[in-house]
Amino acid sequence: MRTDFILDFETIGQCAYKIPALDCSYRTFVWDRFLEQPYSFEELVSSTQKVKLDIKHQVSEYGYSYTKDDLDWWLSQDASVKSVLKPTPNDATVQTFIEGVINFLRTEKKIDYWWSRSTGFDPVILDRLARDVDLNVELNTYIPYWKVRDTRTFIDAKFNFTTKNGFIPIADENYWEQNFKLHNSSHDVAADILRLQAICRAENDMEQVKS
Repeated sequence: MRTDFILDFETIGQCAYKIPALDCSYRTFVWDRFLEQPYSFEELVSSTQKVKLDIKHQVSEYGYSYTKDDLDWWLSQDASVKSVLKPTPNDATVQTFIEGVINFLRTEKKIDYWWSRSTGFDPVILDRLARDVDLNVELNTYIPYWKVRDTRTFIDAKFNFTTKNGFIPIADENYWEQNFKLHNSSHDVAADILRLQAICRAENDMEQVKS
């Protein structure tokens, strides 16, 4: 049975080598379930790990930085979106966050592949954070760099680059419009798993027709 890992960061800014992480959502998913027991949006969101990180600590301790334009963009968003900027007593340090990811992976079965929307962004941030607390070697034992895959490219290739890779992955488009929230890391994780699932199910249906 194949088990994969997926993650998504929300950040202030776009330079993966220096920006602070606002939060990160991550989870595993099982490919066999795509056909046998399909995931729902509600299940995925409710069971995804979501960790909010301490922004000030990242800036003061590790020198991560962002621009005024980066901050202004977040401040211009809806209240539900920009609330991620507000500090809470439970905000994780980089050390705590990386230790949490490692502990999560340690309790899971062997990870076959791990995914993000771009191999040049979220995995780079994760590696940088892990290196800054000297945990990159241990993290790499669970999710080595050569096992990372890009959901965006996977989706594009399946459609010969003719369909938007952020397509609505369920039949009820009204439900999706009402419930899926942009710039929400747990929603982004759920959405990409559902997109992989939709493709897998469509391909299976086509094979059934051919047979």
